[in-house]
Amino acid sequence: MIDAHIHLDGSKLHAETLSEGDRLGVRLFVGSSICNYIPYPTYEQVSRSNDDMAAVVQAHPDRVAGYCYVNPRHGEKALTDFRRRIEGRTMIGLKLWIATLCNDPLVFPFIEQSIAYKLPILIHSWRKTVGQLPYESTAEHVADLAERYPEARIIMAHMGGQVETAMNTIAAYNNVYTDTSGSPIGGNEVALAVDRLGPERVIFGSDLGGACLASNLGKVLGAGLSPEAVGLVTQGNMSRLLSEVLK
Repeated sequence: MIDAHIHLDGSKLHAETLSEGDRLGVRLFVGSSICNYIPYPTYEQVSRSNDDMAAVVQAHPDRVAGYCYVNPRHGEKALTDFRRRIEGRTMIGLKLWIATLCNDPLVFPFIEQSIAYKLPILIHSWRKTVGQLPYESTAEHVADLAERYPEARIIMAHMGGQVETAMNTIAAYNNVYTDTSGSPIGGNEVALAVDRLGPERVIFGSDLGGACLASNLGKVLGAGLSPEAVGLVTQGNMSRLLSEVLK
């Protein structure tokens, strides 16, 4: 299986990641380092975090792959660094968090470059009843981006937080997948996502180390899906996206 959404613990891989993966059958973890959750990081902070992620990938090349995290407000120098990391084969995707809304024009050069590289683009998406962060993207922002860039391979993280509304919002955009990570999300929500999008557009992610790998995998295995759908969600969909990177 593939866990398509993890984070580093500081500058390191969480201590139990690989052993838990061995126990549960997760062969590959795809992660990012988002500056220890600093919301609006400097260019130097982002670069150091990507260096940390690259070092973990280098230490565990058969078990870990990395998204390149960017703050689009850093403009051309961030885009140059992004290209360097992808072309150097140290990263395999783009990670956007909350430095800007994902449909801000500042983001467009990174999306266009990701399309050229055929990269998966993991976008944090969450709609809160209270406490929405400034520049925290929702499913509406993701859908707008997907309509503008139908060639983009977008993974909307956390099933958008408010799952039923989010699934209805992105359903028409076949270039948008969603991942199953997010602590309030359970098996019923995974089943709903598969029902609304089809099993080909749902991807397993745990959000480890901010969440438990076993319980997040349990959401998928407990969702009442067919064996074929479980295989697509836990491995097939992400494997297909990764197989096309840089080809």
